[in-house]
Amino acid sequence: MFFRLISVVAILFLSGCASLQETMDVHKPTASVTGVSIDKLSTEDVTLLLDVEVKNPNVFALKTAGFDLELLINGNAIANVNQPDSSLSLPAKGSNSVRLPVTLTFDQLMKSVTGLKDKSDIDYAVEGDVAINLPVLGDLKMPVNFAGKLPIPQKPKVDFKGVAMDSIGLSGAKFNVDLEITNPNDFDVNLSDISYQIASKGASLGGGSIDKLDLEKGATKTLSIPVTVGVSEMGMSAYKMLTGTDSINVDIDVSANVDTDISGWKSSPIKYETQQVLKR
Repeated sequence: MFFRLISVVAILFLSGCASLQETMDVHKPTASVTGVSIDKLSTEDVTLLLDVEVKNPNVFALKTAGFDLELLINGNAIANVNQPDSSLSLPAKGSNSVRLPVTLTFDQLMKSVTGLKDKSDIDYAVEGDVAINLPVLGDLKMPVNFAGKLPIPQKPKVDFKGVAMDSIGLSGAKFNVDLEITNPNDFDVNLSDISYQIASKGASLGGGSIDKLDLEKGATKTLSIPVTVGVSEMGMSAYKMLTGTDSINVDIDVSANVDTDISGWKSSPIKYETQQVLKR
């Protein structure tokens, strides 16, 4: 009986030693940024998703102890992803991953980094470290890095070529607004929900809308907008002004939404205003 008890104790002791040896035999985990994707994109800002993968080669489970990453443009730190208390479970002999969001405004980029004006894309880098909590050893920081290119969407450019009055009579007036619209991007865009308004000295001379205008990358299109307004709509004061001989300054407002087929694109409102001399 005594011998049997000693045998059981010996087996338990040896099992404990084996478990302790396994615990002490710690292999260094690895971490990497496996990719950066665009979650949301507009002419105003971009939200990126940083994909971080951590691999655990050990026979026991681990947990991360935080993420500290920087997004750099031309060597300048623009944004920081700092999650010091983020705990990601790492199974034994397995891996796990997390997506970390970071949002940048293009105004912020232009103010922080020189030489970006009129560029269609920029080089970026992700640098930092991932902390892993290891038994006995404590927290271990593992460096990570990643590099890629980020598109910089630009608003379509609008040049007002002029506004002319084709005709005016007792029934009303007909105008023609000529616009030249250029897509400066390396991808196709379309303008949707285009609305326009013509006024002079606070009096409306008419307006209208266009459903959609497609613009291929780098393309320029001329848009001629006809505007018809009745006397009752414009009022007698505006009618007398249009039938007079003095030059007339007209205010032209155009608004639209910019859309693309890029995944994650967020429809971006744009607005253009100008004052032109009406041609009779």
